[in-house]
Amino acid sequence: MEMLTPNVYTETKIRGCNPSIVFTTEGSVFIDTAQWLTTLLEMREFAKKRGPIKYLINTEGHIDHIFGNHWFAGESLVIGHEKLKDIFWTVADEKPCYEYSVDVLERQDPKGLPLMPSEEDYIVNYPQITFSENLTLKLGDTEFFLYHTPGHSDAQICVHVPKERVAFTGDTLFSGCQTWLHSADIKELLKTLDFLEGLEDVDYFVPGHGPVVSRDYIPKQRAFIYEWIAAVAQGVEKGWSLDECIARISFADRFPMDIGQEETMGYVQRTNVTKCYQYLTKK
Repeated sequence: MEMLTPNVYTETKIRGCNPSIVFTTEGSVFIDTAQWLTTLLEMREFAKKRGPIKYLINTEGHIDHIFGNHWFAGESLVIGHEKLKDIFWTVADEKPCYEYSVDVLERQDPKGLPLMPSEEDYIVNYPQITFSENLTLKLGDTEFFLYHTPGHSDAQICVHVPKERVAFTGDTLFSGCQTWLHSADIKELLKTLDFLEGLEDVDYFVPGHGPVVSRDYIPKQRAFIYEWIAAVAQGVEKGWSLDECIARISFADRFPMDIGQEETMGYVQRTNVTKCYQYLTKK
């Protein structure tokens, strides 16, 4: 894990999202969970050595962020946006959460496969604490400000910890890898980037995927989204249909897929074009 401050750790070098831990004087808070089960269990043991894990915060409902909720059931309270339950699913190939998770373990974390419970015993573990716009959580000497930041998904949130000068943005930010727009509302996403750029007391922005960044990365993320929009706009201007745009527009050469997700490159290019086309044509 990468130590951002003496109380904040994140893991950016595994498949799936960037799971993180914030330590306080009265226990720790997990933010998202690792999709690699062996790594998740190692992180849990690391956290428990410094006290109880009081809360788990899900920044969104896609499978790479909520895969590990099962292992917090009955131990830590789960917090998320009120719409989170509606999107506890995976978009990549429409497989149920359990089936998709087993497939990932078989291919990329086989040592974790024996640790996976049966489908009958697997607990999805939806949030017990939900909110609509903002939520303030205080644990020990640390305040957590949770903001609804829609765009990447309807239930997207940002977790701001001013004391540690860190903000966990979830998939609003992707750094050093392909940006997924598959579930995005582009208009809302651009508004959320403006909001993040205005957050004070932040030195570290932990993205949903890729290395930790500073504030100056946000304009770069915005610019890349506008590049997608511009490319599709040129296609629309030429009279291309959606299928023609999908066939002719790709930014696959710009960034690699995040770790362990190479097989999804075509899906990301196709769905990114689709979302931009819908945004431009209001369809």
